[in-house]
Amino acid sequence: MRKLVLLLFGAFFLALPQLRALVFKADSHYQIVLPDSCPNAGIHAHLRQGATVLQQAFAESLGLKLPIVNESKRDASLPAIFIGQTAAAQQAGLKFAELQNFSGLIAERNGNVFVVGNDQHRFGSSEPSNNFRSYILGSLKALTVFMEDYLQVRFLQPGAVGIDFLPLKAVEIPDSLNRVVAPKLIFSSGRHATMLYDYAINDYGPGEIQTYGGHSYYSAVPQEKYGKSHPEYFVMSASGQRDTTGNHLCISNPEVQELIYAEAVKQLQAGAGMIEVAQTDGYVACCCEECKKFGGVEDFGEKTWILHRSLAERLYKEYPDKKMLIICYPPNFDIPKTFTSFPPNVMIELCRYSPAFFAKWKNITVPNGFMVYTYNWGWYQITGLTPKRTPRFCAEQVRLFMDNGVRGVYRCGHGELPALEGPAYYVYGKMLEDSSQDFQKLEDDYYHRAFAEAYSPMRAFFTAMHERLEMLSRLQGQDSKGSFLPESDLDETTLSSALPKNPRVIIAAMYTPEVLSVMERNLSAAEKLVQGEKVRTRLLAVRVEFDYLKNLANILHLYNAYRTQPSWELFNVLAQHLEERNAMLDSFFDDKGRKKKIPGWPEVQYVSAAPRDVMARNGRLSAPIEAPLTWNTSLLKEKKILPGAGVRKAQIKRAQGAVSATDFSSGAWASAPWQDLNGIQLGPIRAQTRFKAIYDEQNLYLGIESDLKDPMQHNAVGRDGCAWRQDSLEVVLDPAGSREQYYHFIINPLPNSFYDSAFGMITDPIHPLFNKADVSWNGDWEYQTLVKDEKWYALFKIPFASLNCKTPSSGTTWTMNLGRGAHHSDSREVELSLWSPCLESMSFHDRDSFGEGQFE
Repeated sequence: MRKLVLLLFGAFFLALPQLRALVFKADSHYQIVLPDSCPNAGIHAHLRQGATVLQQAFAESLGLKLPIVNESKRDASLPAIFIGQTAAAQQAGLKFAELQNFSGLIAERNGNVFVVGNDQHRFGSSEPSNNFRSYILGSLKALTVFMEDYLQVRFLQPGAVGIDFLPLKAVEIPDSLNRVVAPKLIFSSGRHATMLYDYAINDYGPGEIQTYGGHSYYSAVPQEKYGKSHPEYFVMSASGQRDTTGNHLCISNPEVQELIYAEAVKQLQAGAGMIEVAQTDGYVACCCEECKKFGGVEDFGEKTWILHRSLAERLYKEYPDKKMLIICYPPNFDIPKTFTSFPPNVMIELCRYSPAFFAKWKNITVPNGFMVYTYNWGWYQITGLTPKRTPRFCAEQVRLFMDNGVRGVYRCGHGELPALEGPAYYVYGKMLEDSSQDFQKLEDDYYHRAFAEAYSPMRAFFTAMHERLEMLSRLQGQDSKGSFLPESDLDETTLSSALPKNPRVIIAAMYTPEVLSVMERNLSAAEKLVQGEKVRTRLLAVRVEFDYLKNLANILHLYNAYRTQPSWELFNVLAQHLEERNAMLDSFFDDKGRKKKIPGWPEVQYVSAAPRDVMARNGRLSAPIEAPLTWNTSLLKEKKILPGAGVRKAQIKRAQGAVSATDFSSGAWASAPWQDLNGIQLGPIRAQTRFKAIYDEQNLYLGIESDLKDPMQHNAVGRDGCAWRQDSLEVVLDPAGSREQYYHFIINPLPNSFYDSAFGMITDPIHPLFNKADVSWNGDWEYQTLVKDEKWYALFKIPFASLNCKTPSSGTTWTMNLGRGAHHSDSREVELSLWSPCLESMSFHDRDSFGEGQFE
């Protein structure tokens, strides 16, 4: 057979004469050969795993059974496919020692095929590891390309079920082939699945870069080690006291700077090629005089750039072959302003990646390009445990990255929904290999190979879903963490600030009954067409994830109908669907509370790895849906409570006798009724809270009891500090009862830690605080607090004069609410409870949700 072979060599095509191809057929005699040994035994184990799949590929495609042997055991009379850094590869003149990062070669020499790459432990260790991410395996990357391009193998999803083989008559390898496989990324990490799938979709691991999950200061200057012995290492608060809370550092302290540098050097000396340097999360600036003067600028973001750049300069002088990864993250979330270039050893880690933000970086020289921490996926997104991105979005993002020098990507949340998000993952990974590809062809190839005879209905199924997801993607834009950024930091090319922040609204709008019907009809049709066991298992995973989505969307549609006209008839229908949902969620877990796997597919769990409590609310952070998902329908029926059918009311008794600050059962409090708080959307809560309200001629009094079991450490924030970031009680009062203006009060369980503001008092529409909270309002009020026996007792004493109103007469009605933010030490989640529940916006400040307090 004669054929024309075009070899891509560097940046140009070299046309070679017609050459004979190496042809594999069913009667071919070959062997798969591995090195006798590797610098690290783990390399050999992982290469053998790859060789086993290659062996299976030849068997499935050609019926050809190839033995796998070490090089010293090979049959010298037979040609071979050599995998890894074999002696034969070296004798063939293949310069694999010059390969870097995850690069490899596919070559043909004298009837032998060589698949070889840069294979090493990422930090040069000789200790073997079962974790493939501990290695850089260029041979495996080249092997996946070899199987995809020459044997037509597809790595569609994790595990054996996710690999698809095609029957072939022959496999042709061009004579004297010399193909370089050079992945664009030197860092590609996130939630990993299985080795060959991850290598195929270019999610192979962190390479030589040592990261800390985004924040190195915790390891460099740990509060646990230095908090007591060196409080001067940590921030000074506005009150002049050193504060170790949150591990925030005094960056002007030379010893702190030395510790940050020493931690970086320690990791580099341990074998890392690049080290991340990154400040603490939720950055708090130090108020000491030296920090104020540091860098000659006021902005702490610029101070951070100046500090980290100076560390990189020092590293370049002392370790010129090592590199530093500097994070661009609050407070240095914008480009530097006091310089325009970084030293030759710097890469920048971005957490913002809109086209406009990349354009700003064009003015700054970053020698090693960028790493990007993406927020495309994850059950913290507003859509929670339902799909988030489309293949089109993925293709456009990868092109944006490749056009702007991105060499590392962290895929946060990637892989959690391998069935419904499988096409998006596949397109994302393959576009990283070559961003000039037609993503629609990649997507279509996925449907053909994943679903075979069920291709047509499954393509229609995903098309219906992606059309709705595309709407959300266009509004959110490429910088897809809109829920976590202030409006000024959002991608200005998007409309994300106009998106509802309520996940109920988003999910119900995307998955209308019509869309769900189209998806169900096509999935049902596909299930009837399927023949192969692998396709059947893949469809089962789609069915499980879709049934979860469909049930959730239907509940939200029923809830919307219920909210228009609450009635027991509609409540009972909704309750039935909620009970079905809870039964479905329970079926995802075994008797020990462990997530089950899809039958026949051990690598894939039922609707992600999310635990039961997270699934109950459809996610965390921006995603949780409280009402109606967390309703205790049995209790509501028993108590004859029809949610949302009326306004919560409380009687404010006139005080008779002494007003105690801790004993709310006697004296002036004796006749006042308790008012209980529930979950903000009527869900169950751990921190039970209740209050009483009384008044006299001068003041309104609120007496509150709340559970305070296993709390987080509390620190005084002074007046108008971030009191809501720790255990707190919040009160909103609207003396006019108009739901247009109100006063807001927050306290913590310790003195001198409170907040107050006034909302709606500024009526000038061009004022920057119009229709916003005015924190400059400081009312003349006081509070007392006591923590005892895992209980928090608090008293609010609020003079009527400070609220600009007279003593209420009998029958006067205010609108009001009282909330509790419980921060448990064992969780980052904040439990929100509220007296008058907020079923819609999940906010303490939803004026439509305020209850009524009537004065006796």
